Amino acid sequence: MKDSLLLLTTGAGVSLVAWAFWHYLGNDALSTLNTVVLVGVVADNFRLRPQLRERGTKV
Repeated sequence: MKDSLLLLTTGAGVSLVAWAFWHYLGNDALSTLNTVVLVGVVADNFRLRPQLRERGTKV
């Protein structure tokens, strides 16, 4: 019962955040998502590049 209530509460919270995101950003929502994804990919690239050099993989 406790898990079901927690799952329902989490689902309601996530849906509220999703609604607010699309409602308040409107047409800028897609560009915001693209920017967040681009920053994440660049950060991941900077994080992984030293590991590749350490292993001797050509970068």
